Amino acid sequence: MAKPEVSLKELNYYKIFFKVRHQFNSVVDGKYDEFLYKEDQVLLNIALYLLENYNADYVLYCGTSTDECKDRCNFLNTWLNEKKSLYTSNGKCTHHNALWEQYIEGLWKKLESDEEQGKKCNRVLSPKEFPSKWIFSSCNNSNSVKIQHSCPDIPVCAVGDPRTASLQSQEHSCPPANCPTSSSCKGVLTTTYVVFGILLFTMYLLRFSSVGMKINNLIRGRKLKGRNVDNETNESFRNNDHSNMESLDRRFHVIYNSLQNS
Repeated sequence: MAKPEVSLKELNYYKIFFKVRHQFNSVVDGKYDEFLYKEDQVLLNIALYLLENYNADYVLYCGTSTDECKDRCNFLNTWLNEKKSLYTSNGKCTHHNALWEQYIEGLWKKLESDEEQGKKCNRVLSPKEFPSKWIFSSCNNSNSVKIQHSCPDIPVCAVGDPRTASLQSQEHSCPPANCPTSSSCKGVLTTTYVVFGILLFTMYLLRFSSVGMKINNLIRGRKLKGRNVDNETNESFRNNDHSNMESLDRRFHVIYNSLQNS
């Protein structure tokens, strides 16, 4: 059944191409893999959207009306030019622009070549300027950033982890599996180990070495000497008390005898 020729407004075309997708039914496994750059999620998403917009919302509706086919092609170009502006800074970002030409423009040419002459959508570029002050130096780096897919899961580390800093080189290596230990923590651990080692060594000397035995004997000798001094002191006190009592008794006897004689 042929679709009716209905003239669509610009808003309708905008809703067709500028929409958020959650399914990509026009993506055929293995057919466009060379244009699906899986080391840049944004570029991969644009390629998936382009496949869906071109094969589903352009080609399937391009045979009913010449005007509609032309309008859809124009809006498809407008949509893709906007995405290019965002990704490449209007072509001023050298590295992103090279990726764009290889994977997105290459995909468009592939899609265009797959269609018959009446359904081809010619690519129409719209060059624009972009303020140079908003283009970072890394954007103009022509070296491709390689991401290793075999990296282990990155642990959640404290704020200030050096791995959270931006990469200075373009060769991306896997981060360490464990969070780095700060210098202050290392200092505390080192001090603890040293003190613990000294305590163990001291206990060994006191218990098992000849030096430890001499020290123990010296300590015991001092303790025994102290006890003897204490005993002698106590005995001296007892003798003094006894002598004092005898002296008092003699005085009482003298006083008592004096009273009787008087």
